[in-house]
Amino acid sequence: MSSVSLNAALSGLQVAQQQIDTISNNIANASTPGYTRKILPQETQIIDGQSVGVLTSNLTRVVNQALVGDVNSQTSATNYTTVQQSYFQQIQDFQGSPTGGTSLNDQLTNLASSFSQLSQSPNDPTMLSQTLTSAQQTASQLNAYANMINGLRAQTESDISAGVTQVNQDLSNIASLNVQISNLASQGQNTADLQDQRDTAINDLSKYMQVTTTQQGQMIYVATPQGQTLADSTARTLYFHQSNMLPTSYYPGGGLSGITVGSPSGTDIAQNNLGGQLGGLLNMRDQVLPQYQAQMDEFSQKLASRFADEGLALFTDGNGKVPADTAPPATPAYTGFSSLIQVNPAIINNPNLIQQGTTGTPQPAGSDEVINRVNIYTFGNYQYQQATGSVNISGATPLETQLGLTTNNNIVGTVNIAAYSTLATLPGVTGFPATFTIQLGAGAAQTITVNSTDTASSVASQINTALGSTVATINSNGDLSLNYKGDITLTDGGNSIVSAFGLPAGTTPMPNPTFTVQVGTQPPTTISITPTDTSATLLTKLNAISGLTASLNGSGYLVMTPTDGGGLSAIDTNGGPLAAMGVTTANVAFSTFRQSNVGPGGNLATGLLANSTLQNYISSAISDQSEAANINKTQSQNQQAYLTTLTTRNQNTSGVNIDQEMTNLIQVQSAYSAAAKLITATQSLFTDLMNAIP
Repeated sequence: MSSVSLNAALSGLQVAQQQIDTISNNIANASTPGYTRKILPQETQIIDGQSVGVLTSNLTRVVNQALVGDVNSQTSATNYTTVQQSYFQQIQDFQGSPTGGTSLNDQLTNLASSFSQLSQSPNDPTMLSQTLTSAQQTASQLNAYANMINGLRAQTESDISAGVTQVNQDLSNIASLNVQISNLASQGQNTADLQDQRDTAINDLSKYMQVTTTQQGQMIYVATPQGQTLADSTARTLYFHQSNMLPTSYYPGGGLSGITVGSPSGTDIAQNNLGGQLGGLLNMRDQVLPQYQAQMDEFSQKLASRFADEGLALFTDGNGKVPADTAPPATPAYTGFSSLIQVNPAIINNPNLIQQGTTGTPQPAGSDEVINRVNIYTFGNYQYQQATGSVNISGATPLETQLGLTTNNNIVGTVNIAAYSTLATLPGVTGFPATFTIQLGAGAAQTITVNSTDTASSVASQINTALGSTVATINSNGDLSLNYKGDITLTDGGNSIVSAFGLPAGTTPMPNPTFTVQVGTQPPTTISITPTDTSATLLTKLNAISGLTASLNGSGYLVMTPTDGGGLSAIDTNGGPLAAMGVTTANVAFSTFRQSNVGPGGNLATGLLANSTLQNYISSAISDQSEAANINKTQSQNQQAYLTTLTTRNQNTSGVNIDQEMTNLIQVQSAYSAAAKLITATQSLFTDLMNAIP
């Protein structure tokens, strides 16, 4: 009996000591990252139905695996947004404060202001120089922005490479710990601390990419969410090749590397959303930053082309060329132009070209034609005004015949015949009755007889009665006025009555139909359509006007366009030829900003409006980028707050509570003292027993 008691006491003493060691280790590691609370399981040892002591098993961790998985998943989500913050911040720092006057929007506003001021004094050397400087500053700011974006993309390459290196280290650690834990567990040895290390490695891995874990026995299998195994008893190495970043580089297929598993030619997992820092960095490299570059490339190309469309190629590439538009879905031919745009070298050498223009007929000194086009159109919504007809005028038939054109033929006498009570005293008449004939166009000639008793009004009435329409009137000066849309022929029948009225004898032909065309601020040009003019003749006359291009479209309609952009005015002045041709003038919009199939790979969207002015576009781009930065910041803060909540919850579950451990320590110390007293009592009984034996 005494031996049983002694054994029970000794085992209790040993277990208490182990418990004290366990609790002391918990307290000592309370602030150690990744350390989980350990407990020492124990059970009563029973032999033949009698308790003979206490047995212990290996240390057990207090861990909620589901909660650990949530922490790892949230760690990945948090790092995805957090790693992008520094990139967004650098972009915002470049743009500067909205009121700082250094943003691209500010530079463009300054450029527009320079042209506005230059219009007041087009040949002022100082103002020309200021406008040139403003243009150079705009181009320089675009270059700096583009170079920053490319530099940030290069930085993502470096950060991805460093991240892949750390992932490989974590995967190697996990695989090594898997083997150690399996081996020790098979030998019945304690593995709790190694499991903590493995959890720490998995959590660190989650910072860089989202993973899934599956435990089978003592082994934890780590894989991508798509099922690609990364670590078990061995680690699969990730491969990433850091590339030389160019504005035209893109992924996949455009010179940038993915992340492959097992070998450089293994499965590429970068095409999936990796999550974590690697996912965030790939998103910046392949989506966000290329989109921002595409926005600036699109702006730079439209900036250059909209100036050139108005006859002033102010911005070009290094060869003095303006990149042409490219129609979707083809990849833009001007990818990377924002890093190359500069002020036209010809203008740098001769700032007077800002006033004269670089295409078309150079404007004379003092002209604000080019500058006016820039102010109204380059910085506006429209490229030019175009006059377009709606009547087919093609063919060799004269336009007067084809269109039925007529004009008012107004013949006015030079003698105030209303001043005479009767025409008997009208000077120049050799006798009464006097006669004359009047013929309208190809109609029959009508004879008019003027008696000495006739008055001015009676003569007019007689003419109108004979012709059957109101042709003759007495104007406010008392003169006889004849008005008809066509030729008018007057023949004196005797006594010189026609000349006495101050009217011309013979045929007065109908005036030609006319209209005026004004290109920009140039003086209007009058175009006259003669009886033999055809559409070909009309085009020849129109194309002789400086700065105007005239043609017939596929339907035979007349189209008039300012060659170098800008305004156009076409006004009927006689006979309504423009109205007869159905000509109307309308604004023609610039080529729109591309929204889709942009970026280095031609697979991105700008996210901005297509129909926009230069200033609205750049303002929208800056606003869009600022909003994205704010969204990322808010998301990062929310993700971090949730991660903190999960981490705290996990810490409360698996972490060490020092107060609780101290309480447990006191209880174990009491058990230890009780076991020691039992041993002392058992020893005393045994001594008394031995002394009682003779």
